[in-house]
Amino acid sequence: MPTEKLRDIIDRSKRESLILLMKATGSFWLLRFFPIGVLSVGSSVVGSSCSSSKSGKTFEISRELFPQSVASGDVTQNSAVIWTRTNSDPSPILYQIAKDENFENVIYQDVLTPSAQSDYTLRVKVKNLSPAERYYYRFLKDDISSPIGTFKTLPSSPDRIRFAFVSCQDYTNGFYSSWYHLAQEDIDFVVHLGDYIYETAGEATFQYAQLRKIKLPPYNVALTLDDYRTLYKIYRSDFYLQLAHERFPFYIIWDDHEYANDAASCLSPDNGKQVYGQDCQIKRRLEASQVWFEYMPADVYFDPKEEDYKKQIKIYRSFSFGNLATLILTDERLYRSPHPCGEGTVGQRYLASVCEGIYQTSMLGDEQLDWFKKQLEDAEKGGVIWKIHGNEVCISRMILGKTNDGRLSFLNLDQWDGYSGERQKIFDFIVEKNIKNYFVITGDLHTYVAGELYRNFDDINSERVGVEFTGTSITSSNLGSLLRVDEKTLENIENTIIKMNQNLKFFNSHYHGYAICELTPEESIVEFWRVSSIEDPIVQRTQKILLKKFRVKKDKNIIEDITPAST
Repeated sequence: MPTEKLRDIIDRSKRESLILLMKATGSFWLLRFFPIGVLSVGSSVVGSSCSSSKSGKTFEISRELFPQSVASGDVTQNSAVIWTRTNSDPSPILYQIAKDENFENVIYQDVLTPSAQSDYTLRVKVKNLSPAERYYYRFLKDDISSPIGTFKTLPSSPDRIRFAFVSCQDYTNGFYSSWYHLAQEDIDFVVHLGDYIYETAGEATFQYAQLRKIKLPPYNVALTLDDYRTLYKIYRSDFYLQLAHERFPFYIIWDDHEYANDAASCLSPDNGKQVYGQDCQIKRRLEASQVWFEYMPADVYFDPKEEDYKKQIKIYRSFSFGNLATLILTDERLYRSPHPCGEGTVGQRYLASVCEGIYQTSMLGDEQLDWFKKQLEDAEKGGVIWKIHGNEVCISRMILGKTNDGRLSFLNLDQWDGYSGERQKIFDFIVEKNIKNYFVITGDLHTYVAGELYRNFDDINSERVGVEFTGTSITSSNLGSLLRVDEKTLENIENTIIKMNQNLKFFNSHYHGYAICELTPEESIVEFWRVSSIEDPIVQRTQKILLKKFRVKKDKNIIEDITPAST
């Protein structure tokens, strides 16, 4: 039937006849021609057998049809990305955006069709939203609904934001008690700093717990497109991770395990050679990036036909919170140089002494480095107070003393210590451009760290360029679980690291949990929250406990411990 004829039907108020026709033919596509005010959810959603709560009927929420629930991300003042996945069902899916959780005030709806080419994931960037408004969203098939998600668009000039930052959620190593507690927090959004999945499913050196086993035959390592999809489906099946996604928008970047441990560009130093025959595994890198794009509610560039893995996807991006803050997310894996002292483990990537390579390596690559510096400078010139750097690996220096010949020895050269020449360029730029309130939030290390950043780490009287707060892991193994020593011995190790690094104000690798940051024009407050257990499968029995609370006053770059005495 021609579109003009259908419009005539609407104009003659014969809407019910149209609805019956569309039900009979399954013509969801017709929704594209009619605004919400003409064909609203209040008069039987097209293609479904139920109406909204206005007429006394409700939709059945199905986590079977939508096994990974829903998610939102990359929210701005007037847009957001919403996401879901169907259970291999290619039927057309209607999505709705409303201003109320009962969907009586639906402001937008349209149809998407799942496809095996994207593993039946669905994503859409919703535009033309209003600033500082709460919205609700869902996906519908007939009388079945996904769980309902919500997000709030960014205000144009907030005077306060409160968010969580997290990383490293090894599914096999524990239960998601951290997500259970975080989902109940009063926050605006979550920044996920990477290691959303782990490509290994039983690596004996750090995944020995196996509290929730995953099988990836034949190697128990993700090496193919289907392997990575399997992992995301399993990780996203966790109810408490789903709950957090339903309640808060996320800003997400990757770290290494979304591809391979200690990844550098296409390099996978630890696994994959049995299939690809070399450390640089281009096909695997392309497929891992594709699946990350499929499963993340992120507004990033992606070209599925691109065969250059560095051009296929671009995840570094920034978000404005008025004059209060700019969130700058960087990619520290896709463009980085190989590790400076070699790709071996102990003595090269870890517990390694200085080699010339650390001054010649690049973490960000030339193009991203220029972009990053411009983001910092533009924010300063624009009067933005807090420059929040969503950073994957620790930028604070962490030495373990000196060798017999006087060279520094480092804890981990996969961090910025292995790329210190480029780190120095960034710190020098911050000083030269008088950029204030550089505030770094970091994942990767599975450890709570608070550190002040100096232009010259050998001289703590040199200019402070910023501060860094590193959150521990959701579940992934830290020093406490890796070393398996008593608590006193572990405390001695942690205290020794702090004594060797005067830039570090706190270092705790005992616990798992998350961090919360609250920003105002005058100060930033960071809270390190730990959970009582990741081994109890009944996560409701666990507790959240405040480990530390810090304050950084505007323009000071000094970390103050303001933890209550009773903690």
